[in-house]
Amino acid sequence: MKKVALLLIMLMFGVVFASGCIGSKVAETSSSSTGLTSTSTSPQVIFSKTSTTTTKAPKYPMTITDFANRKVKITKEPQRIVSLAPSITETLYFLDALDRVVGVTQFDDYPADVKKGRTIVGGFGSPNIEVIASLKPDLIIATSMDMKYLDQLQQIAPVIVLDPKNIEEIYTSVELLGKVLGREEQAEKVVNDMKTKINDISSRVKGLPKPKVFYIVWNNPLMTAGANTFINDLIRLAGGENIFSDIQGWKSVNMEEVLARNPEIIILTPHCGMGVDDVYKSELAHTNAAKNGKVIMIENENVLVRPSPRIVEGLEELAKVIHPEAFGGKYPLTITDFEGRKVTIKSEPQRIISLAPSITETLFYIGAGNKVVGVTTFDDYPPQVKNITKIGGFSNPNIEVIASLKPDLIIGTSMHLRFLNQLQQIASVIIVDPKNLNGIYKQIELLGEVTNREEYAQSVVEQMKAKVTEITSMVTAENQTKPKVLFITWWNPIYVPGNGTFQGQLIELAGGKNIFSDLKGWAQVNMEQILARNPDIIILSAHAGINAEDLCNTQLVQTNAVKSGRVFTVSDDNIISRPGPRIVYGLQELAEFIHPGLFKYSYQPLKCNATASG
Repeated sequence: MKKVALLLIMLMFGVVFASGCIGSKVAETSSSSTGLTSTSTSPQVIFSKTSTTTTKAPKYPMTITDFANRKVKITKEPQRIVSLAPSITETLYFLDALDRVVGVTQFDDYPADVKKGRTIVGGFGSPNIEVIASLKPDLIIATSMDMKYLDQLQQIAPVIVLDPKNIEEIYTSVELLGKVLGREEQAEKVVNDMKTKINDISSRVKGLPKPKVFYIVWNNPLMTAGANTFINDLIRLAGGENIFSDIQGWKSVNMEEVLARNPEIIILTPHCGMGVDDVYKSELAHTNAAKNGKVIMIENENVLVRPSPRIVEGLEELAKVIHPEAFGGKYPLTITDFEGRKVTIKSEPQRIISLAPSITETLFYIGAGNKVVGVTTFDDYPPQVKNITKIGGFSNPNIEVIASLKPDLIIGTSMHLRFLNQLQQIASVIIVDPKNLNGIYKQIELLGEVTNREEYAQSVVEQMKAKVTEITSMVTAENQTKPKVLFITWWNPIYVPGNGTFQGQLIELAGGKNIFSDLKGWAQVNMEQILARNPDIIILSAHAGINAEDLCNTQLVQTNAVKSGRVFTVSDDNIISRPGPRIVYGLQELAEFIHPGLFKYSYQPLKCNATASG
């Protein structure tokens, strides 16, 4: 999986990593670079494609200078174009020229049906020359990643090389293609539309504090974006300060440098090699970003890393992450909680009491961790919660301590309904009570709306759904069996999860069959029932009160699970019992137990000696 992720990240950022190559591999007449630099244009909203009709007649033949400073002659208006990068294809779409595109890469995915009726000409940076030649194009548009194929490509058709490194150069690439394709007026409109939206975003964040931002391109080695990259432009335009704006391009940095610069916001993307949970487990947990729950995974990274007109969508996403207060929060806000209660939130909450560990974890994941002023004695994740005032146990909160913290919002579960009257006299109270994954998604989105962290919340939900889809698609593949699973939450007496429990749902999603799915909730069962259902796999809670080896001295030695040694212990009960974002890690672990071959999970089978009594 890590190798695949590394390949994807290299492909995704290949064009910018290779930007230095373009000046040294000159195709025709010149060896100098374009010399364009980033400007301080200001930002704003989402960019949508519009259509206009060009009235200005293009003049052919024409000679243009591309980003490699090559003189390229276009003898007639191009009608059959091969695009060698997703960003190029997107730009052609916004120029109303997609109908001329006959070939795209395997990574092209925007617009949604872009591959329909078009030939795949290879990967990004690895074009198939024979396939391209067979399409008989009259124009090939490439990036610096394709420079080593330039001689071969030029024998097929004229080649234009684009290599925008910042937003200003994205404008230039749009205008250049507009000229070549006879779409100059449309190109001018696209650029003006981009600038208008960028200016609008800038005006929203103007005058606001500039939090320090660390953007992680890759985790090992730790890599980030410096000056003269569009990521640096976006952070600045979104009202933030890139902590590595003093370095050039895409560079590796060490952990000591990051900690010394102490970012207030950390930005991750799905292919950067790490998730939010990994940040809290690393030295990055010592940063202000982690301490305040300002670690965000931006799910749609293409709007950030592809130098096309959609870059303004990436800008808006970043701006909402860096300055959510500038974009949302329609207060007073009335919501309906999980108990069907109408609750009015007068203004954006600044002092929140969390009455459950799962609620605290969710608030940190959605970027509202810095608002939490009180947690239970059972809260232990992320590690930063140890410094937050404790307000009592999960089921017995201390009302006096809660009142002393002067909260403006209290978030509890159905366990706290008996304290509702007392809590409501202190502050607004929201009750959340998710029973399954969909309920967890709903909880995250609700808390995102209430805390004005909707962008964060949506990103968390999208990332969770992507992980669930990845796992379920693997375990539901053709010929995959569903082994019978016994999950023991407690040993004496024996308790198991039935229908309506997180563990029960996770077993099914992980490709197993919960042998007690006909029972409701957490149910007590006896040995005879277990032996009759004969599980293929036994999974023990970390706090079940018995370990795997001890099963050898029980009647469970008669089960297929113990006979085959397929007995596992969950590493952390919290990831399968707390209804929060980390539940997907619990799903991953159960899937590894149930289908170790699919996930390349190596384990030591349980071996009972011949004298085991049973």
